[in-house]
Amino acid sequence: MQKKIVLLGYMGSGKTTIGRILANEMKLPFWDLDEVIGQMFGMTVPYMIQKKGEIFFRECEQKALNVVLQNPSYILASGGGTPCYYDNIDVINAHSTSIYFQCSPTTLSQRLLPEKQNRPLIADIEDDFLSEYIAKHLFERMPYYQKAHITIDANGDVESIVSKLLEKLSVHP
Repeated sequence: MQKKIVLLGYMGSGKTTIGRILANEMKLPFWDLDEVIGQMFGMTVPYMIQKKGEIFFRECEQKALNVVLQNPSYILASGGGTPCYYDNIDVINAHSTSIYFQCSPTTLSQRLLPEKQNRPLIADIEDDFLSEYIAKHLFERMPYYQKAHITIDANGDVESIVSKLLEKLSVHP
């Protein structure tokens, strides 16, 4: 099966976890954009952001994205901000079926709080302000996320989200 799918959504929305399962179910190669960036540029995303800054990271991210999009078939878990920079969302939509994993700030906060220190963009946010920070970010990113071909409610459990996605993708070209 040849299919090109890019998963969009805020960090913690389940793009990587669900993407791996979905790729296995659909027998497609899976890529996590952060891992591709690490392989291409020889440093982890947290290290890159810390040492080189977010602008450098976004440039590398765009290059890695364009490499993956040239493949004939894949499921790609993008970074949370990937569609919001340069013309990334338009390029993603031109080359693939994009799926936005929509989650509430409350759900995202609950998922991200235990792993906050592994997420450089939120590591320094006080726990009490995390939900508010996420809500602000979601508001800013919404115009990009809303351009996705498909929107899925990703507030539930992994199994039900995978099931909904498989159903949606069977009717989507």
